[in-house]
This record gives sequence, C-alpha cells and structure tokens, in this order.
Amino acid sequence: MNDAPRDELDRLFVRLVRAVRDARPEYLSRGFEVSELLSFVPYRAVRADLGVDTNDDYAHALTRLLAGERGYLFADDLMQDDLAAELKSPNPDLAAYRAYLNARVTLSQEHARRVLERMSEPVATAAPEVAAPEAGATAAAPVPVADAAPRPAPARVADAAPRPAPVPKPFVPTRPNAAPRPIEPGVDAPHRAARPGCRYCGQPLPEGRDVQFCPHCGQNLRVRRCAACSAELEPAWKFCVACGRASTP
Repeated sequence: MNDAPRDELDRLFVRLVRAVRDARPEYLSRGFEVSELLSFVPYRAVRADLGVDTNDDYAHALTRLLAGERGYLFADDLMQDDLAAELKSPNPDLAAYRAYLNARVTLSQEHARRVLERMSEPVATAAPEVAAPEAGATAAAPVPVADAAPRPAPARVADAAPRPAPVPKPFVPTRPNAAPRPIEPGVDAPHRAARPGCRYCGQPLPEGRDVQFCPHCGQNLRVRRCAACSAELEPAWKFCVACGRASTP
C-alpha cells in the first residue's frame, strides 16, 4: 500500500486503522475478533469514506479484507480460504463472513505503519489567494512608467570579485591488499515477505531453526485452532467439539 487508496478495499483498511488507533491502539499489534472489527467500521459510518452505494458493496469489500486480499489482515487459513473461494463463486454469499464472528484477525503491522505515516504527514499550506476587486469598483489607473523610480542596473559579471579556483583533492591510491568486501547473497536487495511467518501477529519467524512459539506474540504455532470459535483442536479431529465447524487437516 505505497500510494493513496485505490479502491474501496484500500479505503476500508485505512478507515479501520484510523478507528483502531483512536479507540483501541493496542489492537495495532495484537489480534481481535471479527465482531470487534465490524464495530470499528460499521456500514453507516464508513459508506461515505468508502464511496459505496449499497450494503452489498460494503459487504463485498469487507469479505475481501477478511479473506486476506493484499495482505492487510492475517487470520486462520480456513476462514480466509473459505471467503476467498466464496468471492470466486458466480453468486457469492456476501454474508458468509458472519459465520466467523468469533474468529481472530490481526492487522498487518507493515501496512498499518504505512497508513499511520501518511496520516502524520504535514499538509502543504496553500498559497494565499488575492482578493478580487468588488463589483462596480473603479479599477486603479496604471502608474506611468516615467514616474517609476529607476531600478539600479544589475552588476556586471566582469565586475564581480573572481572566485578562487577549487583546490583538487590529492589522489590516494587504494591499498593493493584491500580485497573488496564480499556481498552476502540476498543482502543487496532485501526482500520483504508479503506474508510474515506467524499466522497470529504477522511477524517473521527466525530462520534455520525449529520454532514452536512465536517470539513476538507467544502463540503456540503447533496448535490448531477452529477458525470459527478459536477453540483448540486435536491433530486427528475433523470437527470442532465446541461449535461443530469442519477443520482442515
């Protein structure tokens, strides 16, 4: 999200970040439920900012956001896969997200940071407007050129004091034994992953080691949770014992 908001999805995320910052700033770095997200951006309050005409347009943008489009939100893969598949269907159910009101989502900290930086940028001050003469007012007569005070002629370049010539810096040869510093692979062009490793907070995970708990939010990455109610699931379970929702293997 490098430029100004392009469509209703971008504008919805900007409005969500602004509402979270004002009401619950701790949610900028930790997860919260979908039901709380709806309270931050209700249809009647954001329809003008989003530029949508109907509740279906709003629900479509909200479903795209919850489905993880453009990486603005992180959530359980089951919920995001279900909503993404719903959006691709010929006649999508735009109320499908209501089955996941208890699911937890997390704002992408990278995208939220960019939104907050744009909000804090100073607004350029417009040049003062020159007041137009009132109707019926007599225009002032132009001042004759002969009456104007003569301006001093600009100084000639030849009369200016000559500037001293710049002194060239002495050439210092490089040491013959100074070997160029090797460039480590992947360092010259840092690559920012579009989706960080942790599915709860969106932060990247340590490379080259077995990680069980996220070092940023402390969530157990080996525990499966129900996308609908966030209850813990056993590895062999096919359905949630709390709400009956089907689970993915």
